[in-house]
Amino acid sequence: MKIRMLKTRQGSPDGVVVRTYIRGETVDVPDELASVFIKHRWARKVTESSVKDRGKAPENKNTSKRVKT
Repeated sequence: MKIRMLKTRQGSPDGVVVRTYIRGETVDVPDELASVFIKHRWARKVTESSVKDRGKAPENKNTSKRVKT
């Protein structure tokens, strides 16, 4: 499950290795670990609708003014 960390916390995705999850990062973790983080309000579930498609970047247009000589 993809989650976005609201607070920096440590957790073990596999029961062996402990990892530090940093506030603000989006990570994919096992559902069991994600549910613990979400339950304690240390993280929020990331849904597809929360990622906005901003489309193509606007083109840069030459807006410089011509200098009269």
